Amino acid sequence: MSHSVHTSITDQQNDIYFGSEVVNRVSFLREDSDFIANSVSHPSTRFIFFDQSKPLISKNLENKLIILTNGDNQLKDEEGDQFKVIKKGLSSLPEWKKAVKFWKEANKSHDITLRDNGNPTFLFLGIEDASVGLDLKRLKIEDDDSSTGDDEKYLDHQGRYQGIPYYAVDLSKSKALSEVIIKFYNDELNKLEGNDPATTAEDNGVFYTHSRKHYLSFTHQEAALFSHGSMYLDWLSRNRFCASCGTKVIPIHAGGKLYCTNVTKRENGKYDCPVKNASVSNVSFPRTDAVIITAITDEDRTKVLLSLGKRHAATRMYACTAGFMEPSETVEVATKREIWEETGVVCSKINLVMTQPWPFPGNLMIGCLGVVEFNGVNENIHLGHDKELEDARWFDIDFVRQLVYPDEVEDIKDFNPENILIPMPESVAFSLIKLVVDQAHEHKKQKSGKL
Repeated sequence: MSHSVHTSITDQQNDIYFGSEVVNRVSFLREDSDFIANSVSHPSTRFIFFDQSKPLISKNLENKLIILTNGDNQLKDEEGDQFKVIKKGLSSLPEWKKAVKFWKEANKSHDITLRDNGNPTFLFLGIEDASVGLDLKRLKIEDDDSSTGDDEKYLDHQGRYQGIPYYAVDLSKSKALSEVIIKFYNDELNKLEGNDPATTAEDNGVFYTHSRKHYLSFTHQEAALFSHGSMYLDWLSRNRFCASCGTKVIPIHAGGKLYCTNVTKRENGKYDCPVKNASVSNVSFPRTDAVIITAITDEDRTKVLLSLGKRHAATRMYACTAGFMEPSETVEVATKREIWEETGVVCSKINLVMTQPWPFPGNLMIGCLGVVEFNGVNENIHLGHDKELEDARWFDIDFVRQLVYPDEVEDIKDFNPENILIPMPESVAFSLIKLVVDQAHEHKKQKSGKL
């Protein structure tokens, strides 16, 4: 769920929606094929499922993102009538065991058929360990109480890396396996809820979703797992051929890189593919697009400059200035450029505040605070440069505060006659606007204390 509007900016920096640290990525272990083979087949391993970048959800539950494990009795119940976990493991499915067996061998050997013939794509996300809050001591006690190793509660790799592995699985090319998994989950859910066994997945709200309404109602853990898996899998699905020679590429190192399968060499001993001849690296790495987004205010924090994009004109949602960074730009220069290009306002004081992954499809929002020195010129609005905006205005800080804190509004009928909206609380834009509003409140308190 979203942050409370009363959450401090420091708390939001440490636990931003879509960006909470819920696994230790241990990226160096992706190249360890033995670790990957052990982790993907370990009883405790958690899996989330996608059709390309659309996650498999159970929309009627509190824990909407479907998470399943290899082994039985790995997931713990939590409080809430609509919080349900499936205790039965995927290893009971022969189709699943076959897919896991093929993938871990193909990942190790860089098999060129890795994602052919309806094979799913597996992506190692990381391990939930003590560094992200896992109670490893409790799991060790549970393991000691277990009679066999078939229900180990955590993976121990070399005595140094201990925790619960997480994987994302793209089933978009594996329709038969996808149907098996959905049926498995739905059958178990029917048993858990005492439903008629004939109740379908559609009846239970089990499906792959493309709706932001669902993405934005995840728990923070679910949102981070979804974002992590979606951004990687979107990159993998978009890149199926080498940009240099056109040959098929395959995901290696558990989905963390793409490798060109062209092994043809010329008489001089060099590869046909220029990428494979590169001296630095012959693999492709994931892409993240940097976007700067800025709350703009004056030095006294009495005003906020908000913009109305043309595509949001009908909803009247005013937001922060935003745009993609260009090559060889610093964050500060890109921010000043975007502010001037979109609004005509001249801003020279830029502070980086916080960042947020934005998985639509693969952006990193770089949240900034821009402070404008009012001098009769800098603050003037001019929308005639790139003409992206329908409107931009300097709003009074007290009005914006009521949009951020609607529970403080005394006269709901009259305070907002234009029905102006601001971005949703899960977004970095909201957090930046809230930061300015909170700073203004602190300024007022300090001034009143001096009187």
